[in-house]
Amino acid sequence: MRIAFVLAGLGAGGAEKIVNLLAHHRSGKGDIVHVLALNADSPTSYFPYHSAIKIEPLGGSTFAFPRVAQPIQRLSRFRRRLVSLKPDLVISFLTKVNVLVGLAARGLNTPIIMSERNNFTSQDTHLVWRLAQPVAVRSAARLIMQTQDALQSLPPRLRGKAEIIPNPVTLPPNIARVSGQGTRVVAVGRLERQKGFDLLLEAFSYVAQSVPTAQLTIFGDGSQRGALEHLARDLGIADNVKMPGITKFPLDWLGAGDIFVLSSRFEGFPNVLLEAMTAGLPSIAFDCSWGPAEILSSPNAGLLVPSADVRSLGEAILSLVTDSALRNKLSTYGSAAASARYAASSVLQQWDDVIAKSVKPPSLKATYGEGAETPGAETPRAERHA
Repeated sequence: MRIAFVLAGLGAGGAEKIVNLLAHHRSGKGDIVHVLALNADSPTSYFPYHSAIKIEPLGGSTFAFPRVAQPIQRLSRFRRRLVSLKPDLVISFLTKVNVLVGLAARGLNTPIIMSERNNFTSQDTHLVWRLAQPVAVRSAARLIMQTQDALQSLPPRLRGKAEIIPNPVTLPPNIARVSGQGTRVVAVGRLERQKGFDLLLEAFSYVAQSVPTAQLTIFGDGSQRGALEHLARDLGIADNVKMPGITKFPLDWLGAGDIFVLSSRFEGFPNVLLEAMTAGLPSIAFDCSWGPAEILSSPNAGLLVPSADVRSLGEAILSLVTDSALRNKLSTYGSAAASARYAASSVLQQWDDVIAKSVKPPSLKATYGEGAETPGAETPRAERHA
C-alpha cells in the first residue's frame, strides 16, 4: 500500500514519536510510506527517518497571503498533494490535523484513520475548530483513541468506529541511567499550562524545605519558561531548579533523575510516564484525565496523587526522596508493568489489525498484470532501501 501519515510538525512530541515508529514498521512490511508535515518548513526531524520513507514538509512560505487566508492556502496545498499522491490510506494525528485531513480529503474516496492524541475535552480549542471537528471526523473509517475514558468522551454515534490503542514502550536496549542518591527529580514536557509545571514547582518547594540538596530538572521548552523561572525565584528554589530545554537526543533526560514526576493538568496519553517507568525510574503522577490512572493501575507501579493537589504531590515526592526501599520497589514493579502491558510488538499488531480492517490493498496481479514481475519480488528489503 501507499500510506500517507499526516501530522503537524517534526518536533519532539509524542505524536511525532509514534508516527516515526509506525512509519518504519509499515515501511518494513513493504508499504510505500510518506510522512506529510503540514506546518514544517524543512524535512529535518527530531526523530530520524530511514531514507526509504519520504518526508514532505508542507508548511512553506505563506507571507504572500493575508494571515486570515493562510489556513485556507495551506489546506488547498495539502489537498493538491493528496490528489497527486493518491494514497491507499491516510493516517492522521491530533485534533486540528484530523479536521484538516477530513476537509482536504472530501470526495477523494480515500480511507482515513484519525488518531486523537490529546484530551479534546480539556484543551483550549477555537470555536471554528470545535464546529468543524464533528463534520470532519464523520469521514474517518476508524478513530483511534488511547484510553477508555477518551473513547467514552466521544459522541455515541462515533463510538462504533473507535478503537483503543495505547502508545507503546520503545526504549533502546543501551539506555544509560546513572544512579544517584534519590534527590534528583526529573520532569519532561512542553513548558505550557497543560503540563502543570507551576504546580510541580510549588510542590517541590515543600520538598526542598526538608531536603535542601534536592534538585529538580524540567526538560522542554515553551511559552511559560519566563513565568516558571520567575516562580522558582519567588519560591526560593531557583538554585534547586534547572530548565535546560529540549534534549539533543530522544530519551537523554532519563539519565538526569532518580525520580520522575508527571504534573499535568490533563493528558491524552503520557508517553514520558511510560518511558520513565520502563527505564526503572520510580514515578509519581497526578490522577488527571486521561492516562495516568490506567498506566499506574498495577500494584506498586507508581504513586498516583489527586489531580492538581500540590501538597499531596510534595508529600509523595518527599516520600520517595527519603525512602530508598520505596524507590526500589516502584522501580522494579513499575518497569515490569509498563514493559508487559505496553510492549511495542503488541501495540503495532493492534495498528496492523485496524489498518487491515480500514483498507484492502490491491492485489499485485491486478496492479501489474498477470505474470508481470512485481517490484522487489526477489530483492531483499534492506537492499531496496539502500
